[in-house]
Amino acid sequence: MRSRLFASLLCCAAAGIAAPDRSLAEDTRPGPTAEIEQGIVRGTSSDGIERYLGIPYAAPPTGTLRWKAPQPADGWQGVRDAGSFGPICAQSRAPDVAGPAMSEDCLTLNIWASAGREEALPVMVWIHGGGYQFGSGSRPTFDGTAFAEKGIVLVTINYRLGALGFMAHPELTAEAPYGSSGNYGILDQIAALRWVQQNIAAFGGDPGNVTIFGESAGAGAVNILQASPLAEGLFHKAIGESTSQMDPDGGLIGRQDLNSAGEYGLAFADKLGAESIAEMRALPLEDILSAFTFFWPTERDGYVLPDLVYNIFAEGRQNDVPTLVGSNSYEGSTIRMEWVRPDEQERAEFDGFYEGAEDKLAQSATDAVQWQMRSWAELQSRTGEEDAWLYWFDKAWPGKREQGAFHGGEMVYVFQTLESEDQPWTDEDRRLSELMASYWANFARQGDPNRPGLPRWPAYDPDEPRLMELSPDPKVIETPRADVQQFLDGYFAKRR
Repeated sequence: MRSRLFASLLCCAAAGIAAPDRSLAEDTRPGPTAEIEQGIVRGTSSDGIERYLGIPYAAPPTGTLRWKAPQPADGWQGVRDAGSFGPICAQSRAPDVAGPAMSEDCLTLNIWASAGREEALPVMVWIHGGGYQFGSGSRPTFDGTAFAEKGIVLVTINYRLGALGFMAHPELTAEAPYGSSGNYGILDQIAALRWVQQNIAAFGGDPGNVTIFGESAGAGAVNILQASPLAEGLFHKAIGESTSQMDPDGGLIGRQDLNSAGEYGLAFADKLGAESIAEMRALPLEDILSAFTFFWPTERDGYVLPDLVYNIFAEGRQNDVPTLVGSNSYEGSTIRMEWVRPDEQERAEFDGFYEGAEDKLAQSATDAVQWQMRSWAELQSRTGEEDAWLYWFDKAWPGKREQGAFHGGEMVYVFQTLESEDQPWTDEDRRLSELMASYWANFARQGDPNRPGLPRWPAYDPDEPRLMELSPDPKVIETPRADVQQFLDGYFAKRR
Protein backbone atom coordinates (compact mmCIF):
# COMPACT_ATOMS: atom_id res chain seq x y z
CA MET A 1 0.00 0.00 0.00
CA ARG A 2 2.81 2.40 0.91
CA SER A 3 4.56 1.81 -2.41
CA ARG A 4 1.34 2.45 -4.35
CA LEU A 5 0.76 5.68 -2.43
CA PHE A 6 4.31 6.87 -3.02
CA ALA A 7 4.09 6.05 -6.71
CA SER A 8 0.95 8.15 -6.99
CA LEU A 9 2.71 11.06 -5.29
CA LEU A 10 5.58 10.82 -7.74
CA CYS A 11 3.18 10.89 -10.66
CA CYS A 12 1.66 14.06 -9.26
CA ALA A 13 5.11 15.56 -8.82
CA ALA A 14 6.18 14.65 -12.32
CA ALA A 15 2.96 16.00 -13.76
CA GLY A 16 3.69 19.36 -12.15
CA ILE A 17 7.23 19.78 -13.41
CA ALA A 18 6.41 22.45 -15.99
CA ALA A 19 4.70 25.51 -14.55
CA PRO A 20 2.01 27.02 -16.77
CA ASP A 21 2.80 30.12 -18.81
CA ARG A 22 0.53 32.71 -17.27
CA SER A 23 1.66 35.74 -19.31
CA LEU A 24 -1.48 37.20 -20.83
CA ALA A 25 -0.59 39.84 -23.41
CA GLU A 26 -4.26 40.67 -24.08
CA ASP A 27 -5.71 40.15 -20.62
CA THR A 28 -8.63 42.57 -20.25
CA ARG A 29 -10.29 40.97 -17.23
CA PRO A 30 -11.12 43.20 -14.27
CA GLY A 31 -8.82 43.16 -11.31
CA PRO A 32 -6.10 45.24 -9.65
CA THR A 33 -2.72 45.51 -11.34
CA ALA A 34 0.76 46.30 -10.11
CA GLU A 35 3.89 47.07 -12.08
CA ILE A 36 7.04 45.34 -10.82
CA GLU A 37 10.52 44.98 -12.27
CA GLN A 38 9.52 41.90 -14.30
CA GLY A 39 6.36 43.38 -15.78
CA ILE A 40 2.71 43.93 -14.86
CA VAL A 41 0.72 41.49 -12.72
CA ARG A 42 -3.05 41.34 -12.36
CA GLY A 43 -4.50 40.03 -9.12
CA THR A 44 -7.96 39.74 -7.67
CA SER A 45 -9.86 41.87 -5.18
CA SER A 46 -12.73 41.26 -2.78
CA ASP A 47 -13.94 42.86 0.45
CA GLY A 48 -11.31 45.57 0.17
CA ILE A 49 -8.35 43.15 -0.01
CA GLU A 50 -6.16 42.64 -3.07
CA ARG A 51 -4.49 39.29 -3.67
CA TYR A 52 -1.58 38.65 -6.02
CA LEU A 53 -0.69 34.97 -6.15
CA GLY A 54 2.00 32.87 -7.79
CA ILE A 55 4.42 35.67 -8.70
CA PRO A 56 7.88 34.30 -9.60
CA TYR A 57 10.69 35.83 -7.56
CA ALA A 58 13.46 33.72 -9.15
CA ALA A 59 14.04 31.66 -12.27
CA PRO A 60 12.86 28.02 -12.27
CA PRO A 61 15.67 26.01 -10.58
CA THR A 62 15.44 23.23 -13.15
CA GLY A 63 17.83 21.54 -15.58
CA THR A 64 21.31 23.02 -15.21
CA LEU A 65 19.98 25.30 -12.43
CA ARG A 66 19.12 22.34 -10.21
CA TRP A 67 21.37 22.69 -7.13
CA LYS A 68 22.45 26.20 -7.94
CA ALA A 69 21.85 29.48 -6.17
CA PRO A 70 18.60 31.12 -7.34
CA GLN A 71 18.84 33.24 -10.48
CA PRO A 72 16.76 36.34 -11.32
CA ALA A 73 13.30 35.70 -12.72
CA ASP A 74 12.66 36.50 -16.35
CA GLY A 75 10.36 39.38 -17.25
CA TRP A 76 7.29 39.21 -19.47
CA GLN A 77 5.34 41.27 -21.95
CA GLY A 78 1.76 42.30 -21.32
CA VAL A 79 -0.07 41.43 -18.12
CA ARG A 80 0.65 38.29 -16.12
CA ASP A 81 -2.22 36.56 -14.36
CA ALA A 82 -1.61 36.50 -10.60
CA GLY A 83 -4.99 35.09 -9.66
CA SER A 84 -3.95 31.62 -8.49
CA PHE A 85 -1.17 29.99 -6.52
CA GLY A 86 1.86 28.59 -8.31
CA PRO A 87 2.98 24.96 -7.89
CA ILE A 88 4.29 23.90 -4.50
CA CYS A 89 7.95 22.91 -4.36
CA ALA A 90 8.69 19.26 -5.10
CA GLN A 91 8.52 17.14 -1.96
CA SER A 92 8.32 13.48 -1.07
CA ARG A 93 5.00 13.62 0.74
CA ALA A 94 1.58 14.70 -0.42
CA PRO A 95 0.56 18.14 0.87
CA ASP A 96 -1.86 18.06 3.79
CA VAL A 97 -4.44 19.98 1.79
CA ALA A 98 -5.58 19.90 -1.80
CA GLY A 99 -4.00 22.58 -3.93
CA PRO A 100 -1.49 23.32 -6.67
CA ALA A 101 0.58 20.59 -8.28
CA MET A 102 4.14 19.89 -7.16
CA SER A 103 7.01 21.07 -9.35
CA GLU A 104 10.65 22.06 -9.34
CA ASP A 105 9.44 25.29 -10.96
CA CYS A 106 8.03 26.64 -7.71
CA LEU A 107 9.90 29.77 -6.61
CA THR A 108 6.88 32.01 -6.30
CA LEU A 109 5.35 34.24 -3.66
CA ASN A 110 1.88 35.49 -2.76
CA ILE A 111 0.77 38.93 -1.55
CA TRP A 112 -2.28 40.22 0.33
CA ALA A 113 -2.72 43.99 0.67
CA SER A 114 -5.40 46.51 1.52
CA ALA A 115 -7.06 48.03 -1.54
CA GLY A 116 -7.53 51.40 0.15
CA ARG A 117 -3.93 51.99 1.20
CA GLU A 118 -2.74 55.60 1.21
CA GLU A 119 0.67 55.22 2.86
CA ALA A 120 3.50 52.70 2.86
CA LEU A 121 2.45 49.79 5.08
CA PRO A 122 4.48 47.35 7.20
CA VAL A 123 5.39 44.12 5.42
CA MET A 124 5.40 40.61 6.92
CA VAL A 125 7.05 37.73 5.04
CA TRP A 126 5.95 34.26 6.15
CA ILE A 127 8.33 31.29 5.86
CA HIS A 128 6.46 28.01 6.16
CA GLY A 129 7.61 25.04 8.22
CA GLY A 130 7.67 21.34 7.43
CA GLY A 131 11.08 20.16 8.58
CA TYR A 132 12.73 21.70 5.49
CA GLN A 133 11.19 18.73 3.63
CA PHE A 134 7.51 19.60 3.13
CA GLY A 135 5.00 22.43 2.96
CA SER A 136 4.18 25.52 0.91
CA GLY A 137 3.14 29.15 1.19
CA SER A 138 -0.32 28.40 -0.23
CA ARG A 139 -1.78 26.45 2.68
CA PRO A 140 -5.18 27.89 3.71
CA THR A 141 -3.88 28.41 7.25
CA PHE A 142 -1.54 31.08 5.85
CA ASP A 143 -4.22 33.18 4.15
CA GLY A 144 -3.15 36.79 4.62
CA THR A 145 -6.57 38.43 4.61
CA ALA A 146 -6.75 39.15 8.34
CA PHE A 147 -3.28 40.68 8.41
CA ALA A 148 -4.12 42.83 5.38
CA GLU A 149 -7.23 44.04 7.22
CA LYS A 150 -4.89 45.11 10.04
CA GLY A 151 -2.86 47.26 7.67
CA ILE A 152 -0.10 44.74 6.92
CA VAL A 153 1.14 43.71 3.48
CA LEU A 154 1.43 39.95 3.93
CA VAL A 155 3.77 37.84 1.79
CA THR A 156 4.10 34.05 1.77
CA ILE A 157 6.81 32.23 -0.16
CA ASN A 158 7.81 28.83 -1.49
CA TYR A 159 11.42 27.67 -1.25
CA ARG A 160 13.25 24.51 -2.32
CA LEU A 161 12.93 21.56 0.03
CA GLY A 162 14.67 18.32 0.94
CA ALA A 163 17.51 17.16 -1.29
CA LEU A 164 16.68 19.79 -3.90
CA GLY A 165 16.93 22.55 -1.33
CA PHE A 166 19.70 21.47 1.01
CA MET A 167 22.06 18.91 -0.54
CA ALA A 168 25.73 19.82 -0.29
CA HIS A 169 28.25 17.98 -2.45
CA PRO A 170 31.99 18.48 -3.11
CA GLU A 171 31.42 18.89 -6.84
CA LEU A 172 28.77 21.54 -6.21
CA THR A 173 31.15 23.34 -3.87
CA ALA A 174 33.87 23.29 -6.53
CA GLU A 175 31.63 24.73 -9.25
CA ALA A 176 30.02 27.48 -7.14
CA PRO A 177 31.71 30.89 -7.48
CA TYR A 178 31.24 31.40 -3.73
CA GLY A 179 32.97 28.12 -2.82
CA SER A 180 30.17 26.38 -0.95
CA SER A 181 27.05 24.28 -1.56
CA GLY A 182 23.78 23.31 0.05
CA ASN A 183 21.46 25.78 1.78
CA TYR A 184 19.73 26.51 -1.54
CA GLY A 185 16.40 26.78 0.27
CA ILE A 186 17.86 29.52 2.48
CA LEU A 187 19.30 31.27 -0.58
CA ASP A 188 15.80 31.11 -2.10
CA GLN A 189 14.43 32.89 0.98
CA ILE A 190 17.13 35.55 0.66
CA ALA A 191 16.25 35.97 -3.03
CA ALA A 192 12.59 36.41 -2.05
CA LEU A 193 13.55 39.06 0.50
CA ARG A 194 15.58 40.89 -2.15
CA TRP A 195 12.55 40.75 -4.44
CA VAL A 196 10.47 42.26 -1.65
CA GLN A 197 12.98 45.09 -1.25
CA GLN A 198 12.82 45.83 -4.98
CA ASN A 199 9.08 45.40 -5.60
CA ILE A 200 6.89 45.53 -2.51
CA ALA A 201 6.27 49.28 -2.83
CA ALA A 202 4.15 48.49 -5.89
CA PHE A 203 1.70 46.75 -3.53
CA GLY A 204 1.72 49.49 -0.89
CA GLY A 205 4.43 47.93 1.27
CA ASP A 206 7.30 49.71 2.98
CA PRO A 207 10.62 48.04 2.06
CA GLY A 208 12.13 49.78 5.08
CA ASN A 209 9.80 47.94 7.48
CA VAL A 210 9.90 44.20 6.76
CA THR A 211 9.29 41.50 9.37
CA ILE A 212 10.21 37.88 8.68
CA PHE A 213 8.29 35.23 10.58
CA GLY A 214 7.89 31.49 10.50
CA GLU A 215 7.02 28.34 12.43
CA SER A 216 9.01 25.14 13.05
CA ALA A 217 11.53 24.87 10.19
CA GLY A 218 10.26 28.29 9.13
CA ALA A 219 11.31 29.63 12.54
CA GLY A 220 14.64 27.85 12.14
CA ALA A 221 15.01 29.64 8.81
CA VAL A 222 14.23 32.99 10.46
CA ASN A 223 16.92 32.16 13.04
CA ILE A 224 19.38 31.39 10.22
CA LEU A 225 18.51 34.57 8.32
CA GLN A 226 19.04 36.59 11.48
CA ALA A 227 22.49 34.98 11.76
CA SER A 228 23.46 35.19 8.08
CA PRO A 229 25.53 38.11 6.77
CA LEU A 230 23.88 37.57 3.36
CA ALA A 231 20.53 38.72 4.77
CA GLU A 232 21.81 41.94 6.31
CA GLY A 233 19.47 44.84 5.62
CA LEU A 234 16.77 42.70 4.02
CA PHE A 235 14.48 42.69 7.07
CA HIS A 236 13.99 44.76 10.18
CA LYS A 237 12.21 42.50 12.68
CA ALA A 238 12.05 38.74 13.31
CA ILE A 239 9.41 36.39 14.75
CA GLY A 240 10.06 32.70 15.43
CA GLU A 241 7.43 30.18 16.48
CA SER A 242 8.56 26.82 17.91
CA THR A 243 12.11 25.62 17.10
CA SER A 244 15.30 27.30 16.05
CA GLN A 245 18.87 26.40 15.10
CA MET A 246 20.12 27.08 18.61
CA ASP A 247 20.88 23.52 19.60
CA PRO A 248 24.50 22.62 18.84
CA ASP A 249 23.62 19.74 16.53
CA GLY A 250 22.25 22.23 14.02
CA GLY A 251 18.76 20.77 14.23
CA LEU A 252 17.60 17.19 14.46
CA ILE A 253 20.32 15.94 12.12
CA GLY A 254 23.66 17.65 12.70
CA ARG A 255 25.23 19.41 9.71
CA GLN A 256 27.80 21.44 11.56
CA ASP A 257 30.19 22.00 8.69
CA LEU A 258 30.47 21.79 4.92
CA ASN A 259 32.62 18.66 4.95
CA SER A 260 30.12 16.54 6.89
CA ALA A 261 27.29 17.87 4.75
CA GLY A 262 29.25 17.06 1.60
CA GLU A 263 29.81 13.50 2.76
CA TYR A 264 26.08 13.17 3.27
CA GLY A 265 25.54 14.43 -0.27
CA LEU A 266 28.02 11.90 -1.65
CA ALA A 267 26.11 9.12 0.11
CA PHE A 268 22.88 10.36 -1.46
CA ALA A 269 24.50 10.36 -4.91
CA ASP A 270 25.57 6.75 -4.34
CA LYS A 271 22.00 5.92 -3.36
CA LEU A 272 20.87 7.33 -6.70
CA GLY A 273 23.61 5.49 -8.58
CA ALA A 274 24.97 8.77 -9.92
CA GLU A 275 28.69 9.37 -10.38
CA SER A 276 28.52 13.10 -11.03
CA ILE A 277 26.37 16.17 -10.51
CA ALA A 278 25.71 16.20 -14.26
CA GLU A 279 24.14 12.75 -13.92
CA MET A 280 22.12 13.88 -10.91
CA ARG A 281 20.83 16.92 -12.77
CA ALA A 282 19.75 14.68 -15.64
CA LEU A 283 17.71 12.39 -13.37
CA PRO A 284 13.93 12.63 -13.48
CA LEU A 285 12.40 14.41 -10.52
CA GLU A 286 10.65 11.23 -9.40
CA ASP A 287 14.03 9.51 -8.96
CA ILE A 288 15.19 12.25 -6.60
CA LEU A 289 11.98 12.10 -4.60
CA SER A 290 11.83 8.31 -4.40
CA ALA A 291 15.31 8.19 -2.83
CA PHE A 292 14.01 10.35 0.01
CA THR A 293 16.58 11.24 2.67
CA PHE A 294 16.33 14.02 5.23
CA PHE A 295 18.36 17.08 4.35
CA TRP A 296 18.78 20.09 6.63
CA PRO A 297 20.55 23.45 6.54
CA THR A 298 24.33 23.37 6.93
CA GLU A 299 25.94 25.58 9.51
CA ARG A 300 29.53 26.75 9.02
CA ASP A 301 29.15 26.41 5.26
CA GLY A 302 31.37 29.44 4.78
CA TYR A 303 28.79 31.38 2.81
CA VAL A 304 25.29 31.51 4.26
CA LEU A 305 26.62 30.83 7.78
CA PRO A 306 30.23 31.47 8.79
CA ASP A 307 29.73 29.71 12.14
CA LEU A 308 27.14 27.89 14.24
CA VAL A 309 24.03 30.00 14.67
CA TYR A 310 24.40 29.83 18.45
CA ASN A 311 27.96 31.15 18.28
CA ILE A 312 26.99 33.99 15.94
CA PHE A 313 24.35 35.16 18.42
CA ALA A 314 26.55 34.58 21.46
CA GLU A 315 29.22 36.82 19.95
CA GLY A 316 26.75 39.53 18.91
CA ARG A 317 27.31 39.03 15.18
CA GLN A 318 23.63 38.51 14.30
CA ASN A 319 21.48 40.91 12.32
CA ASP A 320 20.41 42.94 15.32
CA VAL A 321 16.66 43.47 15.02
CA PRO A 322 13.71 43.36 17.43
CA THR A 323 12.91 39.69 18.02
CA LEU A 324 9.71 37.95 19.16
CA VAL A 325 9.88 34.20 19.76
CA GLY A 326 8.23 31.45 21.75
CA SER A 327 6.96 27.89 22.02
CA ASN A 328 3.86 25.88 22.89
CA SER A 329 3.12 24.15 26.18
CA TYR A 330 2.98 20.63 24.72
CA GLU A 331 5.09 20.67 21.55
CA GLY A 332 6.00 17.04 22.04
CA SER A 333 2.50 15.67 21.67
CA THR A 334 3.01 15.82 17.89
CA ILE A 335 6.83 15.91 17.63
CA ARG A 336 7.90 13.10 19.95
CA MET A 337 11.60 13.39 19.11
CA GLU A 338 14.66 12.66 21.19
CA TRP A 339 16.45 15.99 21.31
CA VAL A 340 18.25 15.23 24.58
CA ARG A 341 20.49 12.18 25.01
CA PRO A 342 22.06 12.40 28.46
CA ASP A 343 25.25 10.51 29.27
CA GLU A 344 25.64 8.30 32.32
CA GLN A 345 26.55 11.19 34.61
CA GLU A 346 23.52 13.19 33.51
CA ARG A 347 21.02 10.34 33.36
CA ALA A 348 19.79 10.29 36.96
CA GLU A 349 19.13 14.03 37.11
CA PHE A 350 17.47 14.00 33.69
CA ASP A 351 15.20 11.08 34.53
CA GLY A 352 14.18 12.80 37.74
CA PHE A 353 12.51 15.58 35.82
CA TYR A 354 10.12 13.12 34.19
CA GLU A 355 9.03 10.93 37.08
CA GLY A 356 5.30 10.57 36.78
CA ALA A 357 5.16 12.13 33.33
CA GLU A 358 2.43 10.61 31.18
CA ASP A 359 4.69 10.71 28.13
CA LYS A 360 8.35 11.22 29.00
CA LEU A 361 9.51 11.66 25.41
CA ALA A 362 6.78 14.18 24.59
CA GLN A 363 7.55 16.26 27.68
CA SER A 364 11.28 16.11 26.99
CA ALA A 365 10.72 17.33 23.41
CA THR A 366 8.56 20.17 24.73
CA ASP A 367 11.31 21.17 27.15
CA ALA A 368 13.92 21.10 24.37
CA VAL A 369 11.88 23.32 22.05
CA GLN A 370 11.29 25.72 24.93
CA TRP A 371 15.05 25.82 25.50
CA GLN A 372 15.68 26.63 21.83
CA MET A 373 13.34 29.61 21.90
CA ARG A 374 14.40 30.84 25.33
CA SER A 375 18.05 30.73 24.21
CA TRP A 376 17.19 32.76 21.12
CA ALA A 377 15.50 35.44 23.23
CA GLU A 378 18.24 35.38 25.85
CA LEU A 379 21.13 35.72 23.40
CA GLN A 380 19.41 38.52 21.47
CA SER A 381 18.77 40.31 24.77
CA ARG A 382 22.35 39.89 26.01
CA THR A 383 24.34 40.59 22.86
CA GLY A 384 22.03 42.77 20.76
CA GLU A 385 20.94 46.36 21.09
CA GLU A 386 17.35 45.53 20.12
CA ASP A 387 14.90 43.93 22.54
CA ALA A 388 13.43 40.44 22.49
CA TRP A 389 10.02 39.20 23.63
CA LEU A 390 9.30 35.60 24.66
CA TYR A 391 5.90 33.85 24.73
CA TRP A 392 4.39 30.60 25.97
CA PHE A 393 1.31 29.49 23.98
CA ASP A 394 -1.07 27.41 26.07
CA LYS A 395 -4.35 26.62 24.30
CA ALA A 396 -5.53 23.25 23.02
CA TRP A 397 -7.79 23.08 20.00
CA PRO A 398 -11.33 22.40 21.24
CA GLY A 399 -11.58 19.16 19.25
CA LYS A 400 -8.06 17.96 20.14
CA ARG A 401 -7.86 18.63 23.85
CA GLU A 402 -5.90 15.43 24.44
CA GLN A 403 -3.02 16.83 22.36
CA GLY A 404 -2.71 20.02 24.37
CA ALA A 405 -1.04 23.04 22.79
CA PHE A 406 0.74 20.96 20.17
CA HIS A 407 3.52 21.89 17.75
CA GLY A 408 2.09 24.29 15.17
CA GLY A 409 -1.22 24.68 16.97
CA GLU A 410 -0.74 28.44 17.34
CA MET A 411 -0.63 29.24 13.60
CA VAL A 412 -4.38 29.38 12.98
CA TYR A 413 -4.62 31.82 15.89
CA VAL A 414 -1.81 34.03 14.55
CA PHE A 415 -3.33 34.20 11.04
CA GLN A 416 -6.91 34.34 12.32
CA THR A 417 -7.73 31.40 10.06
CA LEU A 418 -9.48 29.22 12.62
CA GLU A 419 -12.12 28.28 10.07
CA SER A 420 -9.47 26.66 7.86
CA GLU A 421 -9.59 23.76 10.33
CA ASP A 422 -12.72 21.73 11.08
CA GLN A 423 -12.96 22.39 14.81
CA PRO A 424 -15.73 23.47 17.18
CA TRP A 425 -14.16 26.88 17.71
CA THR A 426 -15.58 29.08 20.45
CA ASP A 427 -15.60 32.79 21.20
CA GLU A 428 -12.72 32.09 23.58
CA ASP A 429 -10.63 30.86 20.64
CA ARG A 430 -11.59 33.87 18.54
CA ARG A 431 -10.66 36.32 21.29
CA LEU A 432 -7.26 34.67 21.71
CA SER A 433 -6.74 34.71 17.95
CA GLU A 434 -7.52 38.44 17.80
CA LEU A 435 -5.10 39.09 20.66
CA MET A 436 -2.24 37.15 19.06
CA ALA A 437 -2.76 38.62 15.59
CA SER A 438 -2.79 42.09 17.16
CA TYR A 439 0.46 41.44 19.01
CA TRP A 440 2.11 40.17 15.81
CA ALA A 441 0.82 43.10 13.72
CA ASN A 442 1.86 45.65 16.36
CA PHE A 443 5.33 44.13 16.43
CA ALA A 444 5.60 44.34 12.65
CA ARG A 445 4.42 47.93 12.72
CA GLN A 446 6.58 49.30 15.54
CA GLY A 447 9.04 46.65 16.78
CA ASP A 448 7.05 46.18 20.01
CA PRO A 449 3.94 43.95 20.44
CA ASN A 450 2.28 46.31 22.90
CA ARG A 451 -0.40 48.94 22.42
CA PRO A 452 -3.04 50.46 24.71
CA GLY A 453 -5.86 48.05 25.55
CA LEU A 454 -3.77 44.87 25.35
CA PRO A 455 -2.20 43.03 28.29
CA ARG A 456 1.28 44.49 28.80
CA TRP A 457 4.03 42.20 27.46
CA PRO A 458 7.44 43.03 28.94
CA ALA A 459 10.63 42.74 26.91
CA TYR A 460 12.65 39.70 27.92
CA ASP A 461 15.30 40.23 30.58
CA PRO A 462 17.58 37.19 31.06
CA ASP A 463 18.41 38.33 34.60
CA GLU A 464 14.74 38.61 35.55
CA PRO A 465 13.02 36.41 32.98
CA ARG A 466 9.36 37.04 32.29
CA LEU A 467 7.33 35.88 29.32
CA MET A 468 3.78 36.27 28.08
CA GLU A 469 1.45 33.31 28.44
CA LEU A 470 -0.81 33.40 25.38
CA SER A 471 -3.92 31.64 26.59
CA PRO A 472 -7.59 32.43 27.28
CA ASP A 473 -6.25 34.09 30.44
CA PRO A 474 -3.20 35.93 29.04
CA LYS A 475 -0.68 36.97 31.67
CA VAL A 476 3.01 37.48 32.38
CA ILE A 477 4.62 34.37 33.88
CA GLU A 478 8.01 33.13 35.02
CA THR A 479 9.95 30.49 33.11
CA PRO A 480 7.96 27.21 32.97
CA ARG A 481 9.90 24.22 34.32
CA ALA A 482 12.82 26.44 35.20
CA ASP A 483 14.78 23.59 36.81
CA VAL A 484 14.71 21.62 33.55
CA GLN A 485 15.74 24.71 31.59
CA GLN A 486 18.71 25.19 33.90
CA PHE A 487 19.74 21.57 33.33
CA LEU A 488 19.45 22.02 29.57
CA ASP A 489 21.66 25.11 29.73
CA GLY A 490 24.44 22.94 31.11
CA TYR A 491 23.64 19.97 28.89
CA PHE A 492 23.88 21.93 25.62
CA ALA A 493 26.86 23.99 26.80
CA LYS A 494 28.87 20.76 27.21
CA ARG A 495 28.13 19.83 23.61
CA ARG A 496 29.20 23.07 21.96
